[in-house]
Amino acid sequence: MSSSSFFSRTSDWLRSLARNPYFWSGLGGLVVVATGVYFLFNALLMPSYTRHDAAIQVPDVMDLPFTEAKETLLRHDLAVERQVGRFNPRVPQDHVVDQNPPASSNVKPGRRVYLTVNSGTAPTVSVPDLTGTSLREARNRLMSLGLDVGEEQVDSIPSPYARTVTRQAPEPGDSLKKGSSVDIWYSRGLGDERVPVPNVRGLRVDSAEARLLRQRLRSVVIDPTPADEDDGTAPEESETGTDQEAEVEEDPKSRLWVRQQGLDPGVRVRSGTEVRLFVTPDSTAVPAPSETPSAPSADTTEAEASQNEDDLSF
Repeated sequence: MSSSSFFSRTSDWLRSLARNPYFWSGLGGLVVVATGVYFLFNALLMPSYTRHDAAIQVPDVMDLPFTEAKETLLRHDLAVERQVGRFNPRVPQDHVVDQNPPASSNVKPGRRVYLTVNSGTAPTVSVPDLTGTSLREARNRLMSLGLDVGEEQVDSIPSPYARTVTRQAPEPGDSLKKGSSVDIWYSRGLGDERVPVPNVRGLRVDSAEARLLRQRLRSVVIDPTPADEDDGTAPEESETGTDQEAEVEEDPKSRLWVRQQGLDPGVRVRSGTEVRLFVTPDSTAVPAPSETPSAPSADTTEAEASQNEDDLSF
C-alpha cells in the first residue's frame, strides 16, 4: 500500500466522522458529565471532607493542670498531645507551661494541640562554698547554679575584708533543689573594739577556732604538709571560712592540734583580726593547753597589734 492511498483513506474517515451527528452528541455528553462530576466533588464532597470553611479559636490553657487543659481542648473539638518540659520552680507540678498552637489561633476542628507540662522534678545541686568571696561573686555563683540569694546579713563577728562572705546557710556541700535559697552573712571590715588574743596552743583546731570566735577573732590554719619540713618552703594557708581547698581538710580538725599561734596570748587587737594557727597531727608535739596565759608586756602588746594591723592593711 502506497503512502498516498493511506493518507487518502484517513482523510475520508475524518471527514465522515466530522459529519457524524452521533459522534458530536456523545462527545458533548462526556463533557457535560465530567463537568458535573467536578462541580459535585468540589462543591459538596471536598468541603465536607476538609471542612475548609470551619475554624475554631484555640482556648488559652496556660498555667492550668494538664487534665483540666485537656478537657477544655476536647470540648472545643481539638486533639491533645502531652509533652514533658524542663522543671520550672515557679509553676506547680503537671501544669501547662507552653501550648502550640498558641491561644486565640484559628485552626480546623480536630487539630492537634501540643501541651508542654512542668515535670515537677526539681534537679538538685551542691551548695558552693561562698565564704571568702565578694558579695557580687557569691550572688553570681548562686544564680549560675539555679539557686536564689536568701537573706544578706552583717556578721556579728567582724572580718578583715569588707563586703566578703563570712558564713552561709546551708553549709557548703549540702544538696538543694534548684530554686532554693541560700542565706549569707558578710563583713564590714575590722571592728573598733580591741580584744585580747586567747591562748589556743595545745588545743584541737576545732576547739581553738571556737575559742577565737568567742573572742570575736578569726583564724587562719597553716597547712602542715611534709614539704614544709623537707625543703623549708613557706607553708600553705587555709583561712577559716574561705573556699580555699587545703590538705588540712583531708583530716578532721578534731585530729589536728595547734602547736603555735601567730599572735602571742594576751595581745590586744581589733576584733575580726586573723590569728594564724600552726597545726600538727602529732598530739605529743604540742604544749599542754592553758586557760589563763600570762599577758605580755604593754610594749609588746601594742607593737604586736600595730604590726598585725599593718599586715592587714597591706
